[in-house]
Amino acid sequence: MRMQSVHRLYTEKKNRAAIVRLIGEQFESFTLQPVSGYYRGKPEQAIVIEIIGASISDVRKIAEKIKTMNGQKSILTIRFRAEAETVRW
Repeated sequence: MRMQSVHRLYTEKKNRAAIVRLIGEQFESFTLQPVSGYYRGKPEQAIVIEIIGASISDVRKIAEKIKTMNGQKSILTIRFRAEAETVRW
C-alpha cells in the first residue's frame, strides 16, 4: 500500500454529462456519486466527485471549470491522505 492524496469535489447536480466528459479528459479514473446535500437548510441534489492521486493544481483547475459551468459561487473541495491499494488477480 502507498499513501495517496484523495480529493473530493462537491457540486450541484447540474450538467452531469458535461462534468463527466470534462473530468474524463483530464483524469484516467474517478468516482461520481449522486448525493442529497443541504445549503442554508434547504435540500439540493448534488454530486460528489472523488479523484485519487491527482495534484492539487489539477483538482483546483477542474473545480474552477465546474464552478463556471454550473454558475456557482463556489465548489467545496476536500483533500486528505490515505493508504491506497489496487487488488488485481
